[in-house]
Amino acid sequence: MILNGVFKKVVAGLSAVMLCMGSFSPVMTDHVALKVEAAGLNTIYNDTFWKDTSGRNIYSQGGGVFKFGDTYYWYGVHYKGAETYAANPSKKNSDTGFVSVTCYSSKDLVNWKFENDVLTSNTKGFGYAYWFGRLGVAYCPKSKRYVLVAQYNESVMFASCDSPTGNFKVENVQDQITNVLKQGTGDQTVFVDDDGQAYLICSNKGGRGHQYVSKLRSSDFLYAEPAVEVAKGSGREGNCMFKYKGKYYFCASDLHGWNSSHSYYMVADNINGPYSGWKVMGGTDNDFSHVTQTGFFYTVKGTKQETVLFCGDRWSDFAGNGIGYNQWVPLTVNGNDVQFNSLSEWKLDAVTGEWCVGEGNNYILNPSFEADRVSQTTLAGWKASGIGNSNKKSAHTGNWSAQHWSDSAYKATLSQDITVPNGTYDLKVWVRSSGGQNQSYVYVKNYGGADRQITLNKKIDSWKEVTLSDIKVTNGKIQVGFYSDANAGNWAFVDDFSLVAKETVPEPIADGKYIKSLEVNDTANRSKWSVQSYLDNGMEVFGDRSFKFTFVPEQLKGAEWIRTSCDSKKYKSDEASFKAGADITAFVAVDTRAEGNLMPWLSGSGWTKTDLALVDDGDPIVTYNVYKKDVKKGEEVRLGAVNMSSAVNYVVMAKPYDPNETYMDQPEYSDYVNGDVNFDEKVDILDLILLRQAISKPSSYKYNTPAADMNGDGRVDLNDAKILQEYLANIK
Repeated sequence: MILNGVFKKVVAGLSAVMLCMGSFSPVMTDHVALKVEAAGLNTIYNDTFWKDTSGRNIYSQGGGVFKFGDTYYWYGVHYKGAETYAANPSKKNSDTGFVSVTCYSSKDLVNWKFENDVLTSNTKGFGYAYWFGRLGVAYCPKSKRYVLVAQYNESVMFASCDSPTGNFKVENVQDQITNVLKQGTGDQTVFVDDDGQAYLICSNKGGRGHQYVSKLRSSDFLYAEPAVEVAKGSGREGNCMFKYKGKYYFCASDLHGWNSSHSYYMVADNINGPYSGWKVMGGTDNDFSHVTQTGFFYTVKGTKQETVLFCGDRWSDFAGNGIGYNQWVPLTVNGNDVQFNSLSEWKLDAVTGEWCVGEGNNYILNPSFEADRVSQTTLAGWKASGIGNSNKKSAHTGNWSAQHWSDSAYKATLSQDITVPNGTYDLKVWVRSSGGQNQSYVYVKNYGGADRQITLNKKIDSWKEVTLSDIKVTNGKIQVGFYSDANAGNWAFVDDFSLVAKETVPEPIADGKYIKSLEVNDTANRSKWSVQSYLDNGMEVFGDRSFKFTFVPEQLKGAEWIRTSCDSKKYKSDEASFKAGADITAFVAVDTRAEGNLMPWLSGSGWTKTDLALVDDGDPIVTYNVYKKDVKKGEEVRLGAVNMSSAVNYVVMAKPYDPNETYMDQPEYSDYVNGDVNFDEKVDILDLILLRQAISKPSSYKYNTPAADMNGDGRVDLNDAKILQEYLANIK
């Protein structure tokens, strides 16, 4: 029955009604607005000079990223030599002249807006600096000021400001940190712990064989307190730290000056140790940390996962070792194991913490041969066989290329075996050659197709780019190589290899028992679809949202189901299809707001409406009406388009076919009483209390969803609670 008279009056006066029975804290997971709030996947391009949002070069070296409020701030040094090299990256320079400490801001860790030169050589009290760098900024909660800490000549400078983007004031210069050997520090960064306390992570000058943690004075962060020595015996620079799931990772590089290096780390449960021994970070041997040294780290604590960013410094202005100054990649951290993912292009979602490989990623490691930094016959990331392999200071870009040459007849092979997604690729490489070889070529093989090559046994005086196009990889791997069978004195150079996908074939989605061969047409959101084995309350509804089911009917608990992508709701054609792995009853649970859009597909494909409904805990709470369809083993089930943004996507389920199950045995909704939230066949204050509790903590309470939807809009939210309260007030 419907509460006609009072119900109509309450709806008419809804805007004036206030819910005033104590505090009320609904879960704020907005189905529709979440995409607006999310940063989404943004692409990071390495091996290039980064630009700010106005298109100007970013000059930020030897610094760090810090989050204040909801904004990320990146501080680093602008050196005069950085401008010179970016304008003509053909020759390194030694111009470490200090221009400023730059500050950039971002909401997504990818797009950076220039804010200010927060410290310059003209800042009062700055004085003369023959070296300034290795800095960070921390907010001191006691002084309520932002504090910048940096190397300053042989000392440590402290400056502060009442704004993260303002003009910083020089406050203190500390010559000696107690317990640190010699004056100043070797290298240093600023680390801020979860409790807001800031520390200086450093080594000593002169050999840098001792590593330290120094707490910054908690009252103002303007002084480094006596340091704790956490390691000794190995010379390390680029000292920095990250924290992941409660563990501290003290990281550093070799003493290679401005050049690239392996990356090292040691692990502890306490910031002051004891630490494990030094380990080489997995993956950094193949291209010496993507031709960088450890710069700083940033841990993204996302809604889906934590991701640690390795923010490497490529000092190409002073080392001449390639293009770009800032090379950022994601780490894979598992307890005491840290793996470096060397990528030229990748995507990051700063809200969820998720990342993926970019479409334009170059899968070849050390493609420009800059990692080795000195003459070598075995090159990082490459396998050499025969005689005549080496690197050569005659490069297309940077300092080095790879060379085949010998003063006697020789055969030489330089190759790299690479794991890649199946798909179609182009291989490009820059070459020069003396000509005259018996054979000389760049090749690809072991990729599931015929061997292919580009011949180089002809005279090529100047650098020339050559290409092998449309390489169709079908077995998930490929060998790229450079081969010569040559006479004494013949030579060939190769540089700047590139293996980039034109298109990739996604990995198949894992089958279930009843849901097989799931094909998702919405490729942009395909990675968020999956087959789940058991449906129940408390499970996340979608692969790209965090809200959960709060009510799953008993008849559907334990069903195999498809967790779809909520964003696939915008796809304009059929979203997906699958094949039945047995005789099944398939179900699709549809947001009540989307039923109109979906009816042509549902009715046209033989789906019938059941009496079942699912409910989630979003804001607003969403009710999903359930439709069913019996399907024979091997038959295809087509999943149509929602094609609207003002609702959520559907959920799909499958159970073994049971001829005795009608899925129509829930109480008829026409029999319910509006407001009877607790199923006791009366409407009273207990229903209002339960409704308020259910809206505040949906996963904790079971309630009569149709009866709670007082205004009939298909949602259960504050408006329904207001209507019910007004009704109860009027019947007294």
